[in-house]
Amino acid sequence: MKKIKLIFLIFFCFILQNHKSAFSDDKHFHVAVGGGMAFYSVQSYGESTFTQMAPEIVAYGYYNLFQSFWLRPGIRMNYSWLQPDMPQAIRIEERDFRYLAEVGVVFDWIVVPSLSYGFGYDYRTTNFKVNAPIVSYVDDISGSEFIPFSQFQLGLGFPIFKGLILIEPYGRYTIVQNDSRYGWGYGFEVTFQVY
Repeated sequence: MKKIKLIFLIFFCFILQNHKSAFSDDKHFHVAVGGGMAFYSVQSYGESTFTQMAPEIVAYGYYNLFQSFWLRPGIRMNYSWLQPDMPQAIRIEERDFRYLAEVGVVFDWIVVPSLSYGFGYDYRTTNFKVNAPIVSYVDDISGSEFIPFSQFQLGLGFPIFKGLILIEPYGRYTIVQNDSRYGWGYGFEVTFQVY
């Protein structure tokens, strides 16, 4: 069994050394833009969670570091509006517009694994809403604020047309300041090389 594992490891290393890259053979700076969908698992009340959906847009730059390793700085924006189930008579609604700058490293291979870290702000709008029979005269909950957040992202890209199009599913861990409801999320993005 150990010999089979050793043979597999040698074969895998051989493939790594002699692969055809997913991106173009041109090692100059590249730019890609695209969009996708992020899904955040948000803790709502007690132990229950709900999935918050957020369409997003993204722009990346690709700068060759060494052989098949590329630095990937980028910017990302998304918007979420879905709410957990709440009573109709009294509820709190939040809407989040997130924007961040990120930097990552990708490995150009048959598939394109990536690891990224991003930091930005969440512009959150909170609305306190009541309907009959409840009447509220004082509303100290509604408002808007900028909340710092960061995220770690691990992705695996599938290139099409030698990297002209990259489809990348990912897992993401989000840390929002003073809001422990966020954690692991997932999503996908599709980017197109424009330069």
